[in-house]
Amino acid sequence: MNKTSFVPALMLLVTVPWAMAQAPAVGGGSASSQDLAQQAQTPGAKGDQQRHYFFEAAGKEMPYRIYVPRSYDPKVGAPLIVALHGYGGNQNYFFDSVKELPALCEQYGFIFAAPMGFATDGWYGAPLSIPGAAPRSGGGSTPTPGRSPDEETRYRARSEQDVRNVLEIVNREYKIDSDRTYLMGHSMGGFGTWWLGQKYADTWAAIAPMSGVLPNVDYQLPKLKAVPVMVSIGGAENPAWVEASRKQVDTMKAMGMTTDYFEPEGATHGGMIAPTTPQVFAFLAKQKRAR
Repeated sequence: MNKTSFVPALMLLVTVPWAMAQAPAVGGGSASSQDLAQQAQTPGAKGDQQRHYFFEAAGKEMPYRIYVPRSYDPKVGAPLIVALHGYGGNQNYFFDSVKELPALCEQYGFIFAAPMGFATDGWYGAPLSIPGAAPRSGGGSTPTPGRSPDEETRYRARSEQDVRNVLEIVNREYKIDSDRTYLMGHSMGGFGTWWLGQKYADTWAAIAPMSGVLPNVDYQLPKLKAVPVMVSIGGAENPAWVEASRKQVDTMKAMGMTTDYFEPEGATHGGMIAPTTPQVFAFLAKQKRAR
């Protein structure tokens, strides 16, 4: 079977594991753009923060969430993880799924930034072949976006730009180690991690796509040759997807890439997030951008 290339020009269908936590909505949560604009913010603050900024291209306030460890010293700086939520989620996705997330940030000294990605179903700029007509991870039918191909392309481009905007904002507000900036994501966010990882490969010290490897998809691995990659998937997920993840790691090893693999035994698509995230943090902490 031919592979689906991970490039925007193609409109082929692939089978993708993705979860739907809630109905798609732009902006996340129930707060309107006007309400977000009124919420107080403290630039340079530490700890767990709900933040927002005005997304000019979208004409509205956009939320994001950030955790800054108490040990952060603006004279020294810190490494940064950008985390992409799964389908139906928002900026709270990893905070809700991983209760020890603040403790992990404190342990490793990571600033953790979770963009909205413009919408709960933004796909971070990935090609329209993702997810195509594939069913959800739970077996339900694929909801239709209700947008034309051109509208969907613009919609996804805003999702990608939101991630880039948040990265720029965090770098402007905090002293970030540019050689220790990382990207991770789960499900839809896993595909976003592959997509933005290879598209902006010189930005990342390492990437960690979670539950985001499928058979017969070309992930543009040559573009990631110098970027360490940690692949993970729940042991109880679709066996074909698990096997594809294992083969992906074998392929990367054969290419001489730095890679690691984690497969929590018995973990479902959503249930793999909590046990996997500490492993991802440990992997990323060992990586530094190659120059």
